[in-house]
Amino acid sequence: MELPNKQLSKILDSSNRILLTGTQNPNVDVLSSTAAWWVFLEMQSKQVDVIFDGQINKLKFLPSKIDFKNDLNNLNKFKIVLDTSKTSVKQLSYDVKDDKLEINIIPEDGIFEDKDVKTDRGEYKYDLVISLGSPSLESLGRVFSEHRHFFHKVPIINVDRSVVNENFGEINIIETSATSLAEISYHVLHKYLDKEMATCLLAGMISATNSFQSPQVTPDALSLASQLIIKGADRAKIIETLYRTKDIDTLKNWGKVLSRLQKSGNLLISHLKHDETDNLPQDLQEMVKDLILATPGGQVAVILYQLELNQTEIWFYSINNINCLELTNELGAKGDRQFCKLVVDKDIERARELIIRKIQDKLNIINSA
Repeated sequence: MELPNKQLSKILDSSNRILLTGTQNPNVDVLSSTAAWWVFLEMQSKQVDVIFDGQINKLKFLPSKIDFKNDLNNLNKFKIVLDTSKTSVKQLSYDVKDDKLEINIIPEDGIFEDKDVKTDRGEYKYDLVISLGSPSLESLGRVFSEHRHFFHKVPIINVDRSVVNENFGEINIIETSATSLAEISYHVLHKYLDKEMATCLLAGMISATNSFQSPQVTPDALSLASQLIIKGADRAKIIETLYRTKDIDTLKNWGKVLSRLQKSGNLLISHLKHDETDNLPQDLQEMVKDLILATPGGQVAVILYQLELNQTEIWFYSINNINCLELTNELGAKGDRQFCKLVVDKDIERARELIIRKIQDKLNIINSA
């Protein structure tokens, strides 16, 4: 794997306040790879925050000291600069009226004039962004949509394996043949590996490859995994967390998804009723992905969720070589390459008929190409 090592070293050396982020509703591979980067950056005495939009799964094998956050706040300080070279300040007060901040300044003697006041946006809180697993800035969700100016002003390292990545970073590390983000991250971080980093990266690889059963797995990927175990990766803890820690209510609701599962061509489809989403697995996306991989010919899974009598939310999940957004563009779904969703004003049965017709037709076109 060819890496821009000189550029990467230069930008990392010159940055001290770093934001780690990635695709909204991050999966295990994204979270685990992000955690490995966090450990590496902490070793370098960097100030690091981790922020994702959407649901963040609590994974026991990740370092407990990482504070995963949902909101990107206090990005910069707006400064008001007053020139006091001609007269000093005797008294300063402020008040908020009608959604306006009024600042009252009384000079010691003389007067202040308009030309004595300047404003300054100030420095941003972060001087570097590292994005993992996002094919576009939009796929960061609210982290980007509510702070567009920031992302267009601060340098970005873009790490991804999507064939539709928009190369939005100053440095783009895109490896479409990699099994996972964890594999890509290994090639960047391998010189600094410790037990925590090795555990995080092995977890990302195990999750992304369905325990190395994916057809993308190569001998090089298996060799890399063995190196992570030699470095101390806690495979037992990873397996325990990913596959053996579901509570009874979670398993019951997952059982409902499976009991209602139907297959139409390459499409798997199931549904949940209005009161059946409270105890869904935190790693539902990973479980659905495993289900697709375990089903011969499965390419896309759809779960319909009844919001109201004539309103249904539809969740789409796809395997790596099927782009969910392209598959559902006529329907107007929102999300990213592997997961997207939309709401339709139909009951579950009518929504099911719509999806089977639209999505299976598109899959037939893709598979015949």
